[in-house]
Amino acid sequence: MGCSQSATIGIQSESEIFPGSTHTSQETIPNRNKRVEKLPALERVSLNNVREHHQRFSLCSPTPGESHQTRIQLQNFDELNHFEYTFINVLLLGESGVGKSTFINAIVNYLKFDTIEQACSGQPIVLMPVSFLLTVGDNFEERIIRFGNEDPNEDHHHPGQSVTQHCRSYVFTIGTRTKIRLIDTPGMGDTRGSDQDNLNMQHILSFINNLSHLNAICILLKPNESRLNVVFRSYFSQLTDFLGENIRNNIIFCFTNTRGTFFTPGNTAPLLKEILGKFPIKNIPFKKSNTFCFDSESFRYLIAIQNGIDFDDYQKEEYKESWINSVNESNRFLGYICGALKTYPSDEWKSINHAQFQINQMIRPILETIRNLFRNLILYEEKSSTQLIKLCPSVVAHSSTICIKCNRVPKDYNEFWIYPDDLHTFSNKCLNCRCSRNRHIDINYKLDYELSNNVNKQFIDEIKLKSDQLNQAIFEFGCFFVDTTRTLKTNDLILSFLNQMIEEENQICQLKTNNNLNLILYKQLNQFKEEYEQRQNDLRTIPIENSYFSHHLGLFLVCTLCSTDKSTWRIESTDQQLDLEKLKRQEPILFYDELTLYEDELADNGISNVTLKIRCMPSGFFILLRFFMRVDGVIIRCFDTRYHYEIENNYILREYIERESPVSLLKSEFQSTSDINSVITQLKTNLHQLEKLFFL
Repeated sequence: MGCSQSATIGIQSESEIFPGSTHTSQETIPNRNKRVEKLPALERVSLNNVREHHQRFSLCSPTPGESHQTRIQLQNFDELNHFEYTFINVLLLGESGVGKSTFINAIVNYLKFDTIEQACSGQPIVLMPVSFLLTVGDNFEERIIRFGNEDPNEDHHHPGQSVTQHCRSYVFTIGTRTKIRLIDTPGMGDTRGSDQDNLNMQHILSFINNLSHLNAICILLKPNESRLNVVFRSYFSQLTDFLGENIRNNIIFCFTNTRGTFFTPGNTAPLLKEILGKFPIKNIPFKKSNTFCFDSESFRYLIAIQNGIDFDDYQKEEYKESWINSVNESNRFLGYICGALKTYPSDEWKSINHAQFQINQMIRPILETIRNLFRNLILYEEKSSTQLIKLCPSVVAHSSTICIKCNRVPKDYNEFWIYPDDLHTFSNKCLNCRCSRNRHIDINYKLDYELSNNVNKQFIDEIKLKSDQLNQAIFEFGCFFVDTTRTLKTNDLILSFLNQMIEEENQICQLKTNNNLNLILYKQLNQFKEEYEQRQNDLRTIPIENSYFSHHLGLFLVCTLCSTDKSTWRIESTDQQLDLEKLKRQEPILFYDELTLYEDELADNGISNVTLKIRCMPSGFFILLRFFMRVDGVIIRCFDTRYHYEIENNYILREYIERESPVSLLKSEFQSTSDINSVITQLKTNLHQLEKLFFL
């Protein structure tokens, strides 16, 4: 859904206190004297002083699901409370160092200041700290330019690593009822390696999974790249796999530092076209309307001026023109995402990856609930206790983990020992322990416990019902994991978390002497795991007789070819073999065709197909109808039906052969071969019959 015409893209003069008073059509693209709802001139306030100017420009607490969010508010809160805002969500992606954070800083200033002279005489907006190296003077003296307060989410001290450590969104108002949310993300191609890139990608997916919709995915690139690395392709691929192929029309491309390429994509354009041409999702647009060229150097020039750096007149003119170009491109950028793009709602993110992600988010809550229901049933049945254990989750504001290796001290809840959630903070390394990253479990809530006295027979019955329902939900999710663990090559997280819970109970039983209740829980969790694994194994075992196969001999096909009816045929058994020498002789082919009538990969467990070959010669015709099935590691089966007709005969010769063998009895080179003709010679023949079909 685009921004409404009456509340979004407007033309505003410098004297207006609040944006959005005057409006124009969504299709209007402002020139350099008309802009898309820029920040008013009277609100020239640095982010550093924002808490002192909260009526016009302030930081707000994040709303649920928007962790680490900085919100830019351009209007008095009380005056806008009655409005229902339309949010335009824009996800920014790019390699480390491409300038995503600088892009956000720059675009807000482009929207506030029409010209660089206005920006220099005012106070720049710095949403996140800026740090860059600048050489000045005839001796190229190096100066580190810094502006803005230190931010733990922005790490400028480790070159090559992503400066942005976690996703963070920046929200500003356009018009009176539209808010633009720019989502900054950790950069791809982190020097800490592919593991860190994968963690960053999972963090990005987790963040956007909390959004109700996306309006645009903005891919930031530098012009004149010599190559687009594998990490870029991997990131792009994972994201589109997660969101589904319909995201194609919401992808836009933004190029930074394009002053040197005359505000064009430069040599990166043909590389990008090549990648998009090979991409699984076809027809991703890459054209002028969804491509935007900026020059963030003009913003750096503005920050350098604030640090007392002098520039000559030629440089000033260059940056002046660069600023104007970037202002116009910013207006076009906002006009496009607000007017031309349709909202891509989360309920349309239909993909296996998205479904798996949603399930993964539910695994810990469901399994922890099941474990606690087990505890309460044990308390009631073993102790007739009037006190049960209640779960008390609380959302954590920052990225947190639990170290499964570090020692934790269990707490006693009505004679049940329970490990508390001891939270660790993980950045480049754990700030609480020295354990490796793979010993830490990411969590988004902390689990506490308290005792409750509301116990009666009806309540226990409800517990049993809920336990059965959740158990069934886990088994249903397990059905999904049977396929995804095979096709996506991922681990079964349900089984992993079950094993972790069982190990925790085992540790408690070894640590505490009064462990009777925990010991019962340990046994019940093991039984639950065994049932889960048994169901998984049943799903992975493909019953051979339920796999598609055909005994069809093709009689009606022959009737059709001969333009006759089934009742006009007489079928007799015979010992006459097909004359293979006649079939091998050189003869003109009048007609030939090969058809696949049915094919199935048996959920990636093998292959099952039915094929038909027809060959017509001056002397007659030959038909082969073949059913072939290979279940990997289990069996190979082949049913062949051959018809041979010679024009001088008043009958058609039909041969039917059934062959099959367990894979274990075949030589290794035949167990998974795709060469059917070679493998069928190794199969055991179970049935071989010959018949003549006489014309009446």
